[in-house]
Amino acid sequence: MRARKTAAIAAIGCAAALGLAAPAAAAGAAPTISAPASRNGYGPITITGTAPAGATVELYESAYVFNDFYRAQDFDHGGYVSTIASTSGRYELSRLVDSGFRFYVVAGGVASSRISVAMGIVPTMTMSASNGTVDVSVTANPTQPGLAVHIQQSTGSGWTNVAGGSTAGDASVYTTTLSGQGTGTKSYRAVIDAEPDNNLLAGHTETVSINVGSGSGSGGGGSTPTTPTTPTTPSTPAAAAPKAGDVQFSKIVYNSPGADNGSNTSLNAEYVRLTNRTKKTINLKGWTIRDASGHVYTVSTNQKVGAGRTAYLHTGRGTNGRPDGAHRYWNRSGYVWNNSGDTAYLRSPAGKSIDSCKWTSNKNQTYC
Repeated sequence: MRARKTAAIAAIGCAAALGLAAPAAAAGAAPTISAPASRNGYGPITITGTAPAGATVELYESAYVFNDFYRAQDFDHGGYVSTIASTSGRYELSRLVDSGFRFYVVAGGVASSRISVAMGIVPTMTMSASNGTVDVSVTANPTQPGLAVHIQQSTGSGWTNVAGGSTAGDASVYTTTLSGQGTGTKSYRAVIDAEPDNNLLAGHTETVSINVGSGSGSGGGGSTPTTPTTPTTPSTPAAAAPKAGDVQFSKIVYNSPGADNGSNTSLNAEYVRLTNRTKKTINLKGWTIRDASGHVYTVSTNQKVGAGRTAYLHTGRGTNGRPDGAHRYWNRSGYVWNNSGDTAYLRSPAGKSIDSCKWTSNKNQTYC
């Protein structure tokens, strides 16, 4: 096993601090953290709290499903997300989220408690009807495949399920056709179930009333069903987010050939290969590759990988784009991957798990 360096982080409390007011922190005191309990759909949240006056406050985060924290990357300006506490000991940070997340902050080497922020699913439904047949399309925000969808019809005193399935594809869409709907005006809504693993909360559209003999209707997301006098305009769906398996580790050489002498040639012979498994080009800018010990590489500039094409990350020093645009360099002076066993993790800019690759014995390389 190659020598490793592991960063030590101060002990972290387990109590959440959502919505609790706190006095300004004294020097050396633990910072506090607060954020909304949830937000609806993809977008920013505001994180606030207290810390020693003038202290640098660093944000740590984890996708809810993993509960493995790391420093939050600043994808707009490079580096990490941080701010300076005011003279009164207050701070404020903004962060984009695309599913449930967990957060804490560190100031002066002391960590705050951990908090969780849920995300409410905001579905959008469009419908068109002709001769008793209704075509339905439902899009989820945040975009995520595999969310359970129910199409419900109003009975006047409640709702009855008339169709169901799951969101699919990059745009997280569910489509179905309702036949035998008769004539006249009928009312429908779409419901998407909660997804506890990612801390996603259930959501449903407004009521959509449509003449099933002819006409069209659409409904935007809303927490309380309403009956519009005219069809509402669907909200603009969120941009498609990358999903698990879109890009995969297709090869990792964790034990470079020859003696582990630490030369740059040996370090660059240790690499990971990523393959785009989709039919479209994916830009890896902002994505992260990490090992089980917390060494993290962030793709800080554009790295566009065409459909079915590959990209390489070498451990040693080099110039990105050489010998061609598929190659990048970690610029480390020591090895990353353990020969006897390790795990590689690939995550999107929002911290969503895209792929992982684990090995438990030394066979020099793995094809995952």
